[in-house]
Amino acid sequence: MTILILLGLLGLLNGVAVSLSRTLNGRLASARGAMTASLANHLLGFGLLGALLILKGAPWELLAGLDPWLLLGGVLGALFVAISSWAIGRVGTLACALLIVTGQLAGGALLDALAGRLAASDLLGILLVLAGAALQRWQGGKPCPSP
Repeated sequence: MTILILLGLLGLLNGVAVSLSRTLNGRLASARGAMTASLANHLLGFGLLGALLILKGAPWELLAGLDPWLLLGGVLGALFVAISSWAIGRVGTLACALLIVTGQLAGGALLDALAGRLAASDLLGILLVLAGAALQRWQGGKPCPSP
């Protein structure tokens, strides 16, 4: 049971780190543009991970012979950082996080539906998160202003 608590806490800390990261990238995007924010994010991340891999003595040959489509995750990740850096300054951190989670749920639901594993309760969960995102944007019956 202790490992489950630790994993839960790590998940929560990771979520806080993602929100902080998105907010900082959003501020950088406001100052220098979304593509610059994404580039800075990825260059710094590349430097950190590269240094860690060098220190660890990672086997670089494991990257050889990969199917090219497996590398699309990096392309999608770069686009995600650029788009969310642009959006967060317009809708705020919480709304951006709610919309990202809703998109992840919708994408997961689509993939599960294609695999024949989607339940009605899954769709209800997605609708509840989307309703939460909509409610977060409204105060007193009118849309709240962007930050």
